[in-house]
Order: sequence, then structure tokens, then C-alpha cells
Amino acid sequence: MAEKKKTRNIEIDTLRGLACILLVSYHVIGITPDSGLRLQGGILKEINEMLAYIRMPLFTFLSGIVYGWRPYTSDWTGFMKGKIRRLIIPMLFIGTIFAIFQTITPGTNHSVENWFTLHLKPVAHFWFLESLFLIFLMIIPLEHAGILQRKTGFGMVFLIASICYTANIGTPWLSIAGFFYLFPYFLAGLYAERFPLNKLSLQQISSIMLAVLLVLLFMYGHEYGGPRRSPNALTIGLLFCMLLYLTRMKSTILASIGFYSYSIYLFHVFFTAGARIVLSRFGVTELWALFTFALAAGLAGPVIVELVAARYNPARILMLGKRPIAAKQ
Repeated sequence: MAEKKKTRNIEIDTLRGLACILLVSYHVIGITPDSGLRLQGGILKEINEMLAYIRMPLFTFLSGIVYGWRPYTSDWTGFMKGKIRRLIIPMLFIGTIFAIFQTITPGTNHSVENWFTLHLKPVAHFWFLESLFLIFLMIIPLEHAGILQRKTGFGMVFLIASICYTANIGTPWLSIAGFFYLFPYFLAGLYAERFPLNKLSLQQISSIMLAVLLVLLFMYGHEYGGPRRSPNALTIGLLFCMLLYLTRMKSTILASIGFYSYSIYLFHVFFTAGARIVLSRFGVTELWALFTFALAAGLAGPVIVELVAARYNPARILMLGKRPIAAKQ
């Protein structure tokens, strides 16, 4: 494991770690007043709602960058087999376990309404994996035709993706709406990797910062940035992702979290919900104690799961989407 860490990109892992903290915090606090800590108002709830413009865009932007390191070339069957193993198998296996967990565990906030449509309508946060899989399906013909190898072609695809984003088209079924939501951010990450932006002049950086200020000015008097799939939201998400990327910030602590980002994404909900339920049973009601403990559990628990599951081939495949360990000769 230590050997692998040496080959990691600490800047990207730092941003992954930040994205993990934002995501786990989101589910600890709760999506609605009927979930998580069940907050009706307050600073935590307000910050949680505001960060909606950054959380999943950042995860997807980073996915685009990482894809750019090892893009599709010609073997589409091998490429898709890898994505099915990495995304779909854990989504089906862990997503189903989570649905059962929600149904049978006292104190959880939701349960499955229709088992016959399980995964046809995504389960909880596992919609992201389904949407990302659809993105890779779309990437194959685009890469095969060489459209994304040229800035002009890239720009046309991004423009169409942005129009679909703001038009709010799509359906929850098979997470098609999620695909349209995530695609512009994935393309932005791929663009940043394929056409490097790390040599921007001071004038160009100033222009980007000015754009951020203009966005904030435009938002003045409105509640945050409008609907999740509005032009405002897209602009805010893209600018924040790009600016975070351009900072090239490095943090050993965040990178250590980011190294396990996929496992944290898959398993954090089990530990955040479990921590909240256990503390509530012991009569703990102090808001910040609940938040801090559940956040820590949501970050640390999945790391332990990966360290154990990675040792056994069935668990590696079903729970982590990793390749099996080759048998020793």
C-alpha cells in the first residue's frame, strides 16, 4: 500500500479529501429536515445547502482529470468491462445492502418504496456511480471520433452539454438526469488535464478571479445561486472547481483521506447513520458533538472496510470494484 501512495498525485488526492469531507458532512447534516441531524435551520444547514454547488461538481471534475491520465484508446470492450467492475458491481452490491439496511434498521430516515424498481431508480447517493457509467458510455464514441482531441470539438461538446444541463432535461430513471447534471463538470476536468492550464499568466488568473467576483455580485440579493441546474449554478461550480485545481494545494491529511475517496463514497452512509443512531440511543443531543462524531465515523469507517475487504478477492470485486489479486505460483 505504501508503494502505491508514492505514485499518487498529492494535489488531486488533496482535492479528493476535501470533496470527501464535504460529501460526508452533507449526509451527516441531512439532505432535508427529515434526514440526517434533522435540522430545521441554523448555520450548519445553510452552509450545507450552499455547498451543493461544489460537492458533486468537484467529485466529477476530479473524475474527468483522472480519466485523462488513462483515457479510452481503442479497446472499448476492455474499457467498459473495467467500468462495470469498478462502478456497476459495487453500486448493485453495496446499494442493495444499503437499501436493506435502511429498511430493517430502526432510526433510519428512509426506506425503499418499491423493490421492483431498485437501481432502475437509483438508491441514495449511488446515483453518482450510475451517472458516471453513462458518461463513460458517451465518452467512447466521442474519443473514437477524435472530437475531444481538439479544442474546437471539445468546445462544441461542452456547449451542448451545458445547454442540456441548464435545460434540466433527463429523468431519475437509470440516473439519466444525473448524467446531464455531471457531464459538463467531467468535461471541464478532462479539459484541464488534456489542455493544461498550469501556465496561465497573472493577467489570465486575474481574469478568472474577476469572473468569480462578478458571479458573487450577480448572486447578490438572491438565495445562493438559484436552482441546482441553472446557469448560475453551473458557472459557480465550474469556477470553484477550476480555481481549486489551479491553487495546486497540497495537504498530507487531506490527501490521506483522498486516497480512500472511493471507499468513503461507497460506505460512509453506513457509518454516519450508525454513529448518529448510537449517540442518540445514549442520549447525546448536542449538535456539534453529533456532527463531529458522525463525520469522523463516516471518514474512518470506510478506510477500515477497504483495508479488510482488499485482502479477499470476492470482497475486492463486489465491495470495491478492484481487480482480483493474482494467485501466487
